Amino acid sequence: MSQKQRLERVREWLAVHKEITLEGLMEEFEVSRDTARRDLVKLEEDGDVIRVKGGAILSKEVPQIKQYHKRDQTVAKEKIAQKASTFIQDFDFILFDTSTTVALTAKYMKTKEATVLTNSIDIVNILAERPEVKVYMAGGRFNAFNRNFVGFHTAEELEKYKADILFIGACGLGSNGLTTPDEEEAFVKKSMIKAARKVIVLTDHTKFHKDFFHRVCDLSVIDTVITDEWPDEEMQQLMRMHEIEHITIPNEGKREEDE
Repeated sequence: MSQKQRLERVREWLAVHKEITLEGLMEEFEVSRDTARRDLVKLEEDGDVIRVKGGAILSKEVPQIKQYHKRDQTVAKEKIAQKASTFIQDFDFILFDTSTTVALTAKYMKTKEATVLTNSIDIVNILAERPEVKVYMAGGRFNAFNRNFVGFHTAEELEKYKADILFIGACGLGSNGLTTPDEEEAFVKKSMIKAARKVIVLTDHTKFHKDFFHRVCDLSVIDTVITDEWPDEEMQQLMRMHEIEHITIPNEGKREEDE
């Protein structure tokens, strides 16, 4: 059963029961904890649920939380992307990972000329009407749900290039580095990192201290993290220890940058 089919079944369950547990999702669909958690993350991103400890609650049961959560999430991604786009210079060779924030960075990119490599169909579409930008697609096995290419052939294709900057999204960022629940995504992200001279992670504050099964890279590999809120002291210390440039988007009452 595909993730799309599972999510439809979960939505039907929620329409009746209003909530679901992580264990219930694992048992019902015979999936791993990582897969069940990823399904809940997707449902939350779509605005269907609010995740709570051990599961999720139907968003309609807490409409005010849904409204502000989605608004804040969208605004944060926009601001992170706008800041990230300022790192791109004319004639740069850029590598774009698959994520909504990275796609927004491609949208806000202002350059006289650039060369872009990506595995994301959405980013290719965004740049299709930018004649000053040369676009290369890293092919492989097509993931219809994420609208990108993954797998061995995608990773092999990335080995042919060397980019100035990689913009990469985060599922989890903590003491174990950058992690993701998806093995194929991790495989491709690792190849992207090897193909880049500079690695910039784009993430909202909710991804800090999250750990998933598949490690993408150690913190020492990351050059810059751009986020929407100032992280806690533990995360700050980790970034200082690994000499990661940390940029927080300007917010009332919060510091902007710590290098």
